[in-house]
Amino acid sequence: MDFVSQLNRFLDPIRNRIRIMIGRAILSLVNDSNGIQLLQVDLMKDETKDGVERIQNYGFTSHPKQGAEAVVVFPSGNRDTGIAVAVDDSRYRIKNLPEGGVALYDHDGNYVKLTESDGIQIEAPNKKVFVKASGDIEIGNTSLTKLVNDTFKDLFNSHTHSGVGLTGTINVGAATCAITTGNVLLPNQQMNDSHLTSKVKAQ
Repeated sequence: MDFVSQLNRFLDPIRNRIRIMIGRAILSLVNDSNGIQLLQVDLMKDETKDGVERIQNYGFTSHPKQGAEAVVVFPSGNRDTGIAVAVDDSRYRIKNLPEGGVALYDHDGNYVKLTESDGIQIEAPNKKVFVKASGDIEIGNTSLTKLVNDTFKDLFNSHTHSGVGLTGTINVGAATCAITTGNVLLPNQQMNDSHLTSKVKAQ
């Protein structure tokens, strides 16, 4: 046996390990109950791997649906220890974003888009958008509490009723109801902060 044949015989196992270090896969199952998400993936024909760790970026996580595509790496070419480094789903991915655009999306049509032309877009076609905070919610340079309170002030201050007296009675059949001004705003009386609640809860 010549030197080249001996060298190829020696290198073949290394070449084979290199060839199988990276593989494309189709997702079949997800275990999302652990600190590291575990996947079951189908790789080559009749090759299914369980317990493949999926490494995700800090601050971002997802539970992909069956049939999503994955890229799996196998350190040292050992097909028993796979690590999923990317999972995508061409069925639901938002397409045709402008250059520099970013989107967060799911399979149900919900998304958040960040683009230079339109700013931030939030779309929830089948569900409500729920925002909960222990402190103020700010819109622009104004908190939501101040925005709602000022809106109600403007609404009530521009709306008046005629014929409202300080005291009086309303006769309805045999019943007589007394009315007093209390916190009722009289004509031309301006609303102030005492007429507003101290907190605004929006949900």
